[in-house]
Amino acid sequence: MSGMVDSELAEESLMLFFLLLTGLFSASVSADPQWFDRHSEGWFWYEQIIEPEKEEREINAQNVRAQPLSTAWIRKNIGQYLDKAIDHPSQENVSNYLYLDRLVKEKAEQFARVSKQVIESDPLLDENVRRPISPAAAKIKDDIAYQAKESVLKELGKKAGLVFYYQGRCRLCELQLKSLRQFCHQFEFMLVPISTDGVLLPGITSNRVELHPPDKLNILRYPALFLMHPPDHIVLLRQGNISLTELTEQILQAAVQHQWITREQFNNTRITSETWYQSQPDNLPPTFYKAIKQTSVSD
Repeated sequence: MSGMVDSELAEESLMLFFLLLTGLFSASVSADPQWFDRHSEGWFWYEQIIEPEKEEREINAQNVRAQPLSTAWIRKNIGQYLDKAIDHPSQENVSNYLYLDRLVKEKAEQFARVSKQVIESDPLLDENVRRPISPAAAKIKDDIAYQAKESVLKELGKKAGLVFYYQGRCRLCELQLKSLRQFCHQFEFMLVPISTDGVLLPGITSNRVELHPPDKLNILRYPALFLMHPPDHIVLLRQGNISLTELTEQILQAAVQHQWITREQFNNTRITSETWYQSQPDNLPPTFYKAIKQTSVSD
């Protein structure tokens, strides 16, 4: 058993060694173009010396001041310990690297434990708040979202409609028409079917013929489906076939984007709940907002 563990450790170390060598080699190649192609480089009166930026100097100073065994110190030095253990695999060198590696894992485990405690005690971080973990609760959340979606779409259907450009000889258009009729019946949308080849699909009483659709619609493929919102808004939903689920989502996304429905209405149709918005600083947790402000001041 110990032999197997030693073998696994050796393979892991060799893989890390290979990755490090690969990274170093690729970095050196990419950073070293042909010297002869650089012409006058090296002559000080041709070459402008660029001083390090203030931020770089500050970062370097912070690295120098990093406390031993801190995360910053480990990040800076662990590669040296690994190189030394591989190049000179004495018991001391290998042990030193493995001690450092063990410390990193311990830090990661401690971070994971505290993270779990913080997440479960903070509704802004707890995924159970966004989406119930319990199957029964998740089913109720789904039902609430579907009812909201149905209500929003029926309300939108009173002032919007679907424009369906098709070709009568297109079997995919015929297939799309079946799902569109089902959608319009369920959510009370008006459907405007328009044939562009003069051949009408059967079973539609309100067919129109338009051999040359407006260029601004940029129709390249049939079927082509648009959301129309009077008086002058028409938004592309899909060129090519679209499922009922995708159609519902596309309409809701277009409606909230063009402010035909409110953000609150849109959020009610989601099966997950948004806890806070990154773009609104006032909604950030106070401790997090304070930390951000302090970081900005120190920068």
